Amino acid sequence: MGDARLVLLPAIRGLVSEGERVRRAIEEVQPEAVGLTVGREDLAALESYDGSEHPPANWEEELYVAGLSQWGDVRKPPPCFVEAVRLAKERGLILRALDFNDEDYTEKYVELVTAWDLLGHTRLHKKAGKHRWEATTPEEFVLEFDRFVSEPEGYVALERAREGHIAQRLAKLARKHRSLLAVVEYERATAVWEILRSVLQDDPRDQRSM
Repeated sequence: MGDARLVLLPAIRGLVSEGERVRRAIEEVQPEAVGLTVGREDLAALESYDGSEHPPANWEEELYVAGLSQWGDVRKPPPCFVEAVRLAKERGLILRALDFNDEDYTEKYVELVTAWDLLGHTRLHKKAGKHRWEATTPEEFVLEFDRFVSEPEGYVALERAREGHIAQRLAKLARKHRSLLAVVEYERATAVWEILRSVLQDDPRDQRSM
């Protein structure tokens, strides 16, 4: 993108081995800044993280950990983000939050998720214990899991809103940094990239090859 370089690294949240992929990517790209698909508050928590492991906070996280564990150890907070923050601090790289902050996320949730969606999501909890995953790779699993837990229409709309916000943030940050490595959760990465391409092509300031 002109003199700037933007690299998207799709990462599987929770899988311990993804920390090594992030480390290799940072060493290869040598970015000026690192962006993560977390909100401002979560980024602050990652920067002060003490290394302890956190248990799943709800049934969705329990289901995710149980399913993903067949491909390796799973930890919370996600090693892909923990390692990115650790290396950024070690190397003096700029850290950027790409997702909604807590207040904006809450506003968007209230706007998009209806009582009917909440009821449908509750029904998913009852179906979760009997669900049999068809995935044969961790990448297939996170996509299948995302489809399962985002089934009610409002939750789908909420994730689309997140993707749009992340893409807009990346477009803005790409104008501020010579090089930016964005660690994007795998299930959001393709949509974020497609939206980002559209945003940059529509902006007269960004008529640059991608």
